[in-house]
Amino acid sequence: MKELYEINASRMADLLIAESKRGLPFVLFIHRSVDGDCLGSACGMACVLRGMGAEAYVLCPEELSYKLEYLGVEELLIGIDDVPEEYVTFAVDCSEGHRMGDARSLFERCDDPIIIDHHITIDLKGDRIWVEGSASSASEMCFYVARMLEEKTGKKLINTLAARCFLTGIVTDTGRFTFTNTKPETLTASAELMELGGDIPEITYNQYDRKKKEEFRASTAVRERVQFLADGKIAMTLAYRKDFKKYNTDDDSIDEIPSALRDVDGVLLSIVLRETEGGTIRGNLRSKEPYDCTVLAREFGGGGHVRASGFKLQGNIDEIAQRVSARAAELLKEFGA
Repeated sequence: MKELYEINASRMADLLIAESKRGLPFVLFIHRSVDGDCLGSACGMACVLRGMGAEAYVLCPEELSYKLEYLGVEELLIGIDDVPEEYVTFAVDCSEGHRMGDARSLFERCDDPIIIDHHITIDLKGDRIWVEGSASSASEMCFYVARMLEEKTGKKLINTLAARCFLTGIVTDTGRFTFTNTKPETLTASAELMELGGDIPEITYNQYDRKKKEEFRASTAVRERVQFLADGKIAMTLAYRKDFKKYNTDDDSIDEIPSALRDVDGVLLSIVLRETEGGTIRGNLRSKEPYDCTVLAREFGGGGHVRASGFKLQGNIDEIAQRVSARAAELLKEFGA
């Protein structure tokens, strides 16, 4: 464990031990549009906290994707109406209430939440906060916190379910260990989690390979709309509501397209815009060196990581596409591409 992880994992472990002694239940908050890392880190930590003798629940107001059903974490989840009157607020993989959907007001009740996150979207500092942009995932961070908790309490806390959850988050956010955020600490954690019951083939099948027929057809339609711009350095496609209605699926059915477009030879930035059911335009960005897609995302009110970012806007998808693609092309020059 590198020194940075060791120091902060130890600090957060001490905090969780102290909070557990207060006797209040922990409620773990995650972002909307639930993915493998937010669910994996939250459910993994809930298992660990329960192993310490604390009550712990993951607040999940939305229905889980069928791709996450294999985890079998339903017993850990609660809805808005099930939140206890008093609780310890603990956010993982998310540090801002506006990204938590219907759980926002419950999160923002607390002036001093515990936060473990690898998204550097705002400048957060404090004794109860660990934001580490160099980490592959919140799950990797939580794994090292759990290891510190085991060391400090003398208890075995990472059970098979926790291992499967943490490993799901790591595999998800490293793109099956292909993204540049995959570091030695990532592989060390993953090896230990495999020994504890994590199953990489199971995770990769469910998170990356599994697809319904309707999703396959919708994805094919959106791929056929791809445009290559700026001498082939930018790949962009749009997904309209009519695509999802035609194939009876939702906007999450094309999640693999941003990375697939980024992997095309010569492409430095991929842009996928989709019309969501609520009318919001959701933008997903993926990039290669030297393009920092967080710069583009932040200009449109979003954020994320250097190689994977996103944003949400209101308006006409075709007009937004023109604005985003024009600015994306201008930034190529600033990045020396």
